Amino acid sequence: MSKIEIPTDSLQVGHYISLPIGWTAHPFMRNNFIIKNQEQLTVVRSLGLDNIAVIPSKSKVAVPDTNNEDDLAGADQEEPEIDPDQAWLDELRNGQKRANKAYLQNAEKFRSALTKFTSKPEEAYYSIFEQVNITLQLMFKSADAHSVYVSLEPSSDEDIFFHSVNVAVLSILVAKNLGFSEKECQHLCIAGMIHDIGELKVPQQIRRKPSEWGQAEQNFYQTHPKFGAELIKKAGSFPPEVLPIVINHHELLDGSGYPNQRKASELDKATQLLSIVDSFEHLCAPLANQKRMTPQEAFAFLYKSAGTKYNKLYLEQLMNTLGIYPPGSIVSLSNDGYAMVMSSNPKEKLKPRVLLLEKGKNFSNANVADLTKEDIKINKTVKWDDVPAVLIKNFDPKLRCCYFFDPGQ
Repeated sequence: MSKIEIPTDSLQVGHYISLPIGWTAHPFMRNNFIIKNQEQLTVVRSLGLDNIAVIPSKSKVAVPDTNNEDDLAGADQEEPEIDPDQAWLDELRNGQKRANKAYLQNAEKFRSALTKFTSKPEEAYYSIFEQVNITLQLMFKSADAHSVYVSLEPSSDEDIFFHSVNVAVLSILVAKNLGFSEKECQHLCIAGMIHDIGELKVPQQIRRKPSEWGQAEQNFYQTHPKFGAELIKKAGSFPPEVLPIVINHHELLDGSGYPNQRKASELDKATQLLSIVDSFEHLCAPLANQKRMTPQEAFAFLYKSAGTKYNKLYLEQLMNTLGIYPPGSIVSLSNDGYAMVMSSNPKEKLKPRVLLLEKGKNFSNANVADLTKEDIKINKTVKWDDVPAVLIKNFDPKLRCCYFFDPGQ
């Protein structure tokens, strides 16, 4: 399929073009499409591209000879029209951008607060408190269930930031759907942000060890909730409701957790919820010496212990909040293709928005699809290793899945 590059100013309605930029950088459904009207032509010309590739064989008008000014004077001037197929994509793009921006702001604020935790604990608390309140105001301004978006970020040695924000955000999304009050969500969100702060006292050679821990290393790691509680007490500013959530977030209903083998009757509802979300997140993005699971595998693993180790109602609500196919899941499609789920769809849980894994594409320029508007169904969830290598050569499976809701909803 031959392409001809022409100056953007020379484009006309009827030209079939191929945009060289990622799907988040333009408002169209695909990178390759025919310009239908003057409105689309105006948008294309506003993208800041000097030249754009045109495919003559798919165009409805001739590709002008850029050396002949007479050929450039006859651009079709059609009346602007609304393309209904664009509405869902505009919604997805804008929601994705807002969610991604909010997530990164939360992670950076939390990172900054933690650097002050030992030297200026009161300042750290107020920084966390402010960010938590902003997040809750955004979440509670809509009574509807929120779509959950995935943001893909490079993994780093500072994974505690990603993990903590993920746990905090998912916990309050589930809590809201369960009917927790805004004050209860505030305490839960603060606890989610700092629940693993005690890990900062665990030596890096243990946390990042790629092989199995010895018993002494396991025992030392399992003291991190107590370390966290000590730091919170020393700070002296945090609400008293936060402390039991932090110290008990690895406790289980049957008393088989740690560090104090608490049972269900000793664990408040916020602790029981945070325990589930923390476990789910750790299964999907584990420590260096643990096996990584897909979201579906993590749900199946946790559900085996529903009612014995984990609160069954809360686990089911987490599954309901993230959807049948949680964001970040890799799925096979009924058209023999593969995709990554980009956002949940509370109204149609079997039909999320997906990013198509296609040959020659990558995360920045891959096509997206709303399965409510496509004659395509999801067959099942799969692992990266199950996707043909030719399709994912340019995709990085090691990117960290981070979750947030659309604050503009």
